[in-house]
Order: sequence, then C-alpha cells, then structure tokens
Amino acid sequence: AALPRLDRAASRRCRVQACGLIAGRQLLSKGQVAPAQPVPPGIVAPPYVAEPEKVRGWWNSRVERKSPADIDAMRAAGQLAHAALDRAGEFIVPGRTTEEMDAELHGFICSGGAYPSDLLYKGFPKSVMISVNEVICHGIPDDRPLENGDVVNVDVTLYMGGFHADTARTWICGESTDGGEGERLVNSTREALENAIKECGEGVPFKRIGDAVCDVAERENFGVVKNLVGHGIGEFFHGVPQVFHCRNSDNRKMQEGTTFTLEPVLTEGSPEWITWPDGWTVATKDGGRAAQFEHTLLITKNGCEVLT
Repeated sequence: AALPRLDRAASRRCRVQACGLIAGRQLLSKGQVAPAQPVPPGIVAPPYVAEPEKVRGWWNSRVERKSPADIDAMRAAGQLAHAALDRAGEFIVPGRTTEEMDAELHGFICSGGAYPSDLLYKGFPKSVMISVNEVICHGIPDDRPLENGDVVNVDVTLYMGGFHADTARTWICGESTDGGEGERLVNSTREALENAIKECGEGVPFKRIGDAVCDVAERENFGVVKNLVGHGIGEFFHGVPQVFHCRNSDNRKMQEGTTFTLEPVLTEGSPEWITWPDGWTVATKDGGRAAQFEHTLLITKNGCEVLT
C-alpha cells in the first residue's frame, strides 16, 4: 500500500547523507554577506536605530487601540509593504542571489519614503529577511544564487509615518523539481493564513486562529511551527499581543481598533527548529522545507481589515 504523505516525507528525510543532501536537495549553508545598503538622507528611522534599548518598553507591553489617524498611517505603510512584496516576486528567478534581492527591495522601500524596519533591529545586518527551503525565518540575504524549485520566503517590514507594517509571502523559484510537493506546501500555507484571517474580529478568542491554521495543516499532513508567533505592531515593531498559530487555550478576546500580525509557518516534516551560529537564521531541525505567509491586520467591529 502507498505510504501516507507524512510517512513518505519522513522516509525522504531519513536519507540525509553526510554530504548534506536531503531528498536530492543540497542543504543550505551560510554564504557571504555584503555590507548593509545605505539609507538615503531624509528617511526617518525608528527609534531603535539610534537607541537600541528602545526595541522594547511600555509602548509595546500593552494592547492599545489605534486612532483613526494611526490607522490611516498604517494603511499607507501597509500598501507600500504590499507593493514591495509584489516587486520581490519579480526577482525570484534562478541565478539571482538573495543579496541582489535585498539591494533591490531596499531601494524600493526607501524610494517610497520608508525605512526598512529589519535593518539594525537588534543588530540585523540587512534590509529584508529572505528564507530559502529549510530556513523557517530570519534568513540573512547572501551571495547564494537561487535555484529551480527553491522555496523562497520574503519577509518585508517597513517604517513610514511613525508606524510599521509587516508582511511575507512564499514562492517557488522557477520550475518545480519535486513533483509539486513544494507548491502544495506553499499553497497550503497561504490557505492556512486565509483561514485564520476569516476567524478574526471583535470579541473572538485568539485560540480560534490556531485552530484555523491547524485545520489546514493537519488535513495536508504538514507541521505547524509553535514557538514563532504573530505579534502586536504599530509605532513599535514587535509587542503584545502574542498570537499563536498552533492549537492552544488562549481565551483572550480580540479588541476592535487593535493591530497585530498573523504569520503561520508550515513545514514538510517536524516543526522543531534550530538557530544557526549567526544568531538569526532559524531552520528546521530535520531539513524539511518551510513556507510562511504573513499579514498585518486591524480588528474591526464586524471582522478585520488586512492592512498589507
């Protein structure tokens, strides 16, 4: 009898060789990282760039409702972040490096009057995060050329008008090389995010988000990364509330006028992860590929508004 999808995937991952191959795919290693792109004069940076201790404080430790002016500013930032990801999709072709993509997106974000929020956030050395194949998130752009079949996640956060907007998408580079399994992972992750967004609204328990994500992941036999969460966002980059994408018992209610991200990550095998020695790159422990989609949301009386 044919093995279930999860068993077939687990069987492939058991064939990891000393050469760093998994299912015929070369596992990633850290490439050369070029210096950061300069930020043009006149671009307003978030406070933590000049004062790193301002990464956290009272402003991101309590849930606050946004004013109409705040929401307008976040919409504008979200529209530019959305456009940046549209541009990113054009760059995902075999032979292009993630370093080249970072430079292009840095220029696009700055030309729109925004600061790339990742740059110098807790010391992060680049303007966007690009995570390939088994890298779950926080990938540092480098000189590795993309290859046919790579699963490529681009995570863009930008700061404009005093507010951040955070969003991510995942693509398959070039032609599929695995019979469509990578595309199934990507499509399922997109569906998981869309399913979760449908649950959001005033008074809805946060645990419904995890249930919505897991309904899709479990149907498709994919893992869900538990410890990497969505987060409050606004004048600060990361804050409360934390939002879990796994099944959980969080009965806190969503509040009208608040903003946070949803950013589920699905994996081919185990969702367990490791961090590379660079202190940033998070990768699956078993070498299975991962995909992520993310939006910044505003909770409304009758549901939610996707700001990105």
